[in-house]
Amino acid sequence: MFGLIKDLALLVYWYPLRFCIRFIPLSWIYRLGKIGGSLLFLISKQKRLILSDELKQVFPDLNAKSINIIVKDSFANYCMSELEVLLYPEINKEYISKHISMEGMEHLEKALSHGSGVLLLQAHFGAFQMVLPILGHCGYVINQISASASLWKSHATSAIQKIALDKKAQYENRLPFEHFPVGNIPRPLFMALRRNEIVGITSDGGAARKTVEVRFLGRTANFPQGVADLALKTGAVIVPAFIITGKNLFHRLVFHPPLEKKNHSDPSAEAAAIMQDFADILSDYV
Repeated sequence: MFGLIKDLALLVYWYPLRFCIRFIPLSWIYRLGKIGGSLLFLISKQKRLILSDELKQVFPDLNAKSINIIVKDSFANYCMSELEVLLYPEINKEYISKHISMEGMEHLEKALSHGSGVLLLQAHFGAFQMVLPILGHCGYVINQISASASLWKSHATSAIQKIALDKKAQYENRLPFEHFPVGNIPRPLFMALRRNEIVGITSDGGAARKTVEVRFLGRTANFPQGVADLALKTGAVIVPAFIITGKNLFHRLVFHPPLEKKNHSDPSAEAAAIMQDFADILSDYV
């Protein structure tokens, strides 16, 4: 039953909604995301229980009502993030100036001044899919290490899901940045850093081959170590970036000061210390 509902939602998303969303005010799209979050909360029982259990572990003083509100908002944030994919063709400098506020740009510029490339480190948090398109349209040379929609096609369970992933891949490929698949780091990526370009990467993906244990929200978690290893190998500067969704899809994009190297003699300890610093920043946002 859930699979059928998912397929119907994808059909609506990629066909009537894709063509008319540019004519819908952002305030309505924001409300649509809220409604979608409420529907997902109702039908996604397993994910709802997993999220609720995690929240109880991390925040034992929260009551059931507060936990349900947070979980529902999490689903709504996911829906809004996916709806914004359909807005990719509308993003330009005018759109950014009206709907995006940016803080800490001096940190990004300082990192670029080193001349060894920038690793823009994000998490799957907030409207993370918007960060690189924003910077690309602002004139920065951007690359991304990610599992693109086309890579997920083999996991699709229906023909409709495969078509939807193809459509999303088409949208991604039109964005103003270069894609590099997650996994083995290709030579062109090293060359991009050597040209002092920006490479975007998320810190909490599940496909990492090598992880490091960090303290996160009062417990331990395994974060991918690759970004720290890449920075140590190339001299690239790591800049954490987070984007917060406000009312009516107005976003606040924040760049943090570059993560400092600790000068450990052991490269593994150095990578662990770098990722711990990032985990501390992410914890504050959560």
